[in-house]
This record gives sequence, structure tokens and C-alpha cells, in this order.
Amino acid sequence: MNPGSRDRVDVLYQEGAAAWEAGHHAEAAARARSAIALEPGLPALHFLLASALMQGGSWQAAIDAFAQAMARGAAYPMSHNCELQTALARARIDLGHGLLPLQQSLPSVPPFVSCIICSINPVRFKKISANLERLLEGVPHELVGIHDARSLCEGYNRGARQSRGDILLFCHDDIEIAGSDFAARLLHHMACHELVGVAGSTRLAGDAWPYANWPGVHGQIGMPLPATGKITVTAFQMKGRATPRAQVLDGVLMAARRALWQAHPFDQETFDGWHLYDFDFSFSAYRAGCSVAVAHDILVVHESTGNFGAVWQRYARKFMDKHAIAFATPATTAPPQLCTVTVDSAAEWMLFTEHLISTSPR
Repeated sequence: MNPGSRDRVDVLYQEGAAAWEAGHHAEAAARARSAIALEPGLPALHFLLASALMQGGSWQAAIDAFAQAMARGAAYPMSHNCELQTALARARIDLGHGLLPLQQSLPSVPPFVSCIICSINPVRFKKISANLERLLEGVPHELVGIHDARSLCEGYNRGARQSRGDILLFCHDDIEIAGSDFAARLLHHMACHELVGVAGSTRLAGDAWPYANWPGVHGQIGMPLPATGKITVTAFQMKGRATPRAQVLDGVLMAARRALWQAHPFDQETFDGWHLYDFDFSFSAYRAGCSVAVAHDILVVHESTGNFGAVWQRYARKFMDKHAIAFATPATTAPPQLCTVTVDSAAEWMLFTEHLISTSPR
């Protein structure tokens, strides 16, 4: 390409990106097509075109354009965004054809599930309790609320001692679980693994699990978009329905077999606050040779984000001292690059998930 053409491609790309940011998606697509005609080998041009087509509701054309970006060597995070957006476009095509997510079936004799929740907020506790009661219909279960926990480790241990379940479900009180067949999916994973979460990493690379970075981070977590009913989903590497041999899990939701908790309870002496309890619990299980996994098809909407302040750093130091390891802190480590999509409903999210876990590269 001669310098003049290269300059023209740069101008067209910048104009297209500006149009996309301003919400002028048809104009963005036109600029991208003009640039591609001059230089078809740049993945960023095809990604811009695909993104504009997505906003315009041209799902199949967007899928084709994302494929062109991938074929031309798109690297992470663009490559992962291509995969996520392609799965979302396929989900929207399915919904347009009246297709709904397939429902998994419960085992003939489901185990007893104890849901253990530490909460000092009656409104939140009532909401998550109703959510779990609805989703666990047909499964023997109980809700164990701990409303005066001295720490999450102490509260979870106390709740587990009070419980009767074969499966112990530890979860935050500010979540909502989507998908009507949650119980079937959870019990399927618990038949295969001893400890399961919805997000985590297969490589301990920092004192927060996302610092493993791509491709060591797995699973997905949603956050609500206020007043819209939509959900922003941060999605990581997802190959198949679960990633085995996870080292650390996010504590937003974790399910453990009772035997695992009995052998490796939460360390309430070391972690006497509200941070790193999940990191330590899952990593201790991993180091003991337990089967720890990240489930990809359990959909959790979390209404808060992490807090990596001074108190969190103090507990991170406790974790490193306990396990005799050292790694960089977030202050000195490049933050992970996260990829998100926005889904309009739980059904769309589940269809998106089904397409993603069945098409992610092996």
C-alpha cells in the first residue's frame, strides 16, 4: 500500500470510530467498508464494521465481519471480543426464531443442598432467599442465614456446622441467580467436582484471581444496568461447561461437598475479616489435591464490585505469608483487560453462554 492510501485508511478508521462512539452506526459501517476496500488485511477494520453492524441489529452480517477480523489475526482482547459478540449475535438470532435455552434435568435422587448466607441486610437476605427457594424447588434444601458473623470465614464455618446438606452453597447476599435450571446445572457440576465457583483462575499470578490474565481466567459474572433490566456480563475464557483444575475462585458463589469443608474449613483465625477468604479456601483445597472447578453455565448477577484498598492489601499479605508465596500487588501489576457484553434478558444470557462454550477454541 502506498503512503497516500495508508493515510486514507487511517483517516477512514478514525472517522468510523468517532461515528461509532457518537452512535452513528450506519456511518461507522460505511467508513469501515471504505477502509476495507483499500486495506482488507487489517483486523481492526473488520472489527469496527462488525461492531457497527451489531448496533444496527444486522446479526448475521456482524457474525461474518467478526469472522473476518479473526481470520486476519485479531489478538486478545479483540479476538475475545469477537468471540463474545459472535455468541451474542447467535443468541439474538435464536430468540428471533423463537428458540429458548435447553433445560437440564435434575438427578433422580438429588442431594440435600444447604445455602449458607452471611447477611446483615434484611432486604437483601429476603431477596436472595426467595431467589434460591424458587430455583431449588424439587431439591431437598435449607437456607442458613448468619446475621452476626464476625468474619465471612467465621460465619460460613458456623453456618456449615449448623447445616445438614451434602452440598454446601456459600454465596453473597447481593446476588441474583439467573436461569430456571440452576439446580440441575449446579448438581451436575458437584457430581464431577468437590468445589465449584462461577469465576476464577487456573494460575495463581497475583493476590486477586483476575491477575492471572488471559487465558488463565475463566467463567463469567454479570452486573445489573440500573433502570434498564439489562445485564453487563464480564466473560472470561470458557471452554466447555467447566474449567477443571482451578487454583482460586471468586467467593460471590461457591459450592462445596461437605467432606471438603470438613477436611479444609475456612481459616477464620488468619482471615478474621471480609477479604481473601475465598482465595484462601479455594487455594487450600487445590493444594490439598481436591477437584476445584469454574462452572461456565451458572449465571450470577452481582450488585457490587471488589474493593482492593488498604484492608484488602493487609489480608493479601496474610495470604502470601500463610502459603509462603510472593507475587506483585495490583499497585505494581498491569490491570487485567476485561471483555464485556450487554444482554437483554436471562434467556439471552443463557443462549449466549451455550453458543460461547460450544464454539470457544480448544
